[in-house]
Amino acid sequence: MNDATEPTDAPPSPAEEDAVRSALADAGGPVPIPVEVAERIDSVIAGLAAERTAASLPPGGVHHSHPEAPAVVVPLDPAALRRRRRVRLLFGAAAAAAVVAVGVGLVSDPGPGKDDLATAHRLAQDESARDSAVAGAEGDAADSGGKAAPQPEAPSAAPSPELAEPYVAPQRVPTDEPVREVRAERLREDLVALQHVTLPHPTAADYGGATLTAPTDFLCEPASFGRGYLVGVLYDGKPAVVAFREPVGSTQEAEVLACGTGDVIHSTTLTATG
Repeated sequence: MNDATEPTDAPPSPAEEDAVRSALADAGGPVPIPVEVAERIDSVIAGLAAERTAASLPPGGVHHSHPEAPAVVVPLDPAALRRRRRVRLLFGAAAAAAVVAVGVGLVSDPGPGKDDLATAHRLAQDESARDSAVAGAEGDAADSGGKAAPQPEAPSAAPSPELAEPYVAPQRVPTDEPVREVRAERLREDLVALQHVTLPHPTAADYGGATLTAPTDFLCEPASFGRGYLVGVLYDGKPAVVAFREPVGSTQEAEVLACGTGDVIHSTTLTATG
C-alpha cells in the first residue's frame, strides 16, 4: 500500500503543466530585494573581508612590506650562539691586550734622564764656542782690510785617456769582394765566417790602430768606432761596421756598430783565430 504523500516518478500530465505555466504568468517576474536587507548583506560581507585581512597581517597590524613593519627575529641555533659568544670573547681579549701594550709603552718611556740633559748642555756649549770662533775670524778679516785669505784650489781631475785621445779616422782598405751581410737570426754564424775571411794571422795582426776593410762604393757615415779591425757589412739591409777587438786569451769580442753614431747594436764573444 502506497503512502499518499510519497512522490511518484510519473511525469506531470498536460493539465498539470498548464496549471504551472498559468501560476508563473500570474507571478509577474522577480521581486527586488528590500533596501534594508541589501544593506545588511553588504555590511556582513565587508566585516568578513576585514576579519580575513586582519588575520593575514603579522603582529603589529602592519604588512611585512611596509617601511614601518617590525623586523622579523629569527632565533639562532645553539651552534650559532656558541660561535657568537666565542667571537665576543676573542674581541674582548684583543682589546685588553692592546690596552696593556699601550700602558707598558707609556711606563717604559720615562722621558729624558740626567744623561740626556748633560749631553744637551754639552752640545749647547760647543755651539756657543763655535759661534764665538766664527765671529772672531770675521772680525780679523775686517781688520785686515776686508780681504779673506785665499783658499787653496782643489786639484782638477786628470782627463781619462779615452777623452784625451783625439778622434782618428780609421785607415780604409778597399776590397773587390762584395759587401757581406750579417743577419740577426744567424749573427754568431755570420760573424765567425767574417772573422776567418777578413782577419790577418794573429802573429801579424796589429790592434793598436783602426783599419776599415770595405768595397770602394761602401758608404757609412763616420763615427768613433774604436780600435781594432773594422769590416763594412750590411745589417738588416743597412750599412754597419763590425769591429773585431784585440783578443784576450783565447776569446775575441765582436761588435756590430751603427754608422754615424758608433752605437753597439750587438756584441758577442768569439773564439780567437790562430
